[in-house]
Amino acid sequence: MNGHRRGIALVIAAAAACTATAAALAALQTPQQVTTAQGRQTIPAAEAGGAYLAYAQSRPTNRQRYDVYVKQAGQPRLKVNRKGVAWPGGFDGNSFVYQQDYRGQSDIHLFDLTTHQRSVPPGVNTPRWEWQPTISNGWILYGQEWGSRPVNDRVILWNSGTSDRRILDSQVGSPNELLWPGQVNQDYATWTRWARRNTRLNVFRYQISTQTTVMVPRPVDRAQYAGSVSSDGTIFYARSHIPCGSHVVIHEYDPNTATDTALAALPAGYDINVTYTVDEGPGVHTIYFDRFRCSTGASHIYKISA
Repeated sequence: MNGHRRGIALVIAAAAACTATAAALAALQTPQQVTTAQGRQTIPAAEAGGAYLAYAQSRPTNRQRYDVYVKQAGQPRLKVNRKGVAWPGGFDGNSFVYQQDYRGQSDIHLFDLTTHQRSVPPGVNTPRWEWQPTISNGWILYGQEWGSRPVNDRVILWNSGTSDRRILDSQVGSPNELLWPGQVNQDYATWTRWARRNTRLNVFRYQISTQTTVMVPRPVDRAQYAGSVSSDGTIFYARSHIPCGSHVVIHEYDPNTATDTALAALPAGYDINVTYTVDEGPGVHTIYFDRFRCSTGASHIYKISA
């Protein structure tokens, strides 16, 4: 296994193109660019008010190899991983979770924002490929992958305090399906499932307390992916045509009212790997995402509000 994991938009680029035209969009936000450094910045995470920002930064000597940086507001950024290559996960109080690939073994690690001590969460890592974690209220959401022909996937929710392990989604022995973990935030978690046989990408949300799952309704000629979630259960995700960079729009979906709202559109030829939702107050959210150019892979971190 090599790298963070296959990007969702790379899968979109490989799928068959759709022919439907995009609906008219009005009153959309203009995303605000957050990072401007040279190289590629991807896989964002943050805390309320921008108190902390995390992202993966490509190395000057090899743009395919990444390190994790955490930046406290008003302070220089801090490199988190000491070994291998790494990608961010998410924040929960003083804890920051991230993925580290060292000598071909990908595991989940924790970093204390106060003491800068590194540790490994109990009950998570195996000889398999653990990747793209987020953390909230004692729960860690992450992906697990093994095998090669076909690749097998699971999306796992794990609570180290209670040893409660929940398999939210799984595909084993099927070369035509892939899974991507999204974000856990208080009582909710999200992920994306791709069914290659019909080029469908769907976003799901799981409620921990009720153990129930909902799927974001998807127009038949669209792909939906890169889902994140607020603490009140509102889902934020990307909707696009196929292939990569075709009519990409960030949406907000409220399962309680079945209301779907377009928030911001990306320029043609640009796409998104992940979104990450930060709660700023009751009903107020900041959505961070990594906007990248399909033709070159060049990427920076942006944000919008909702």
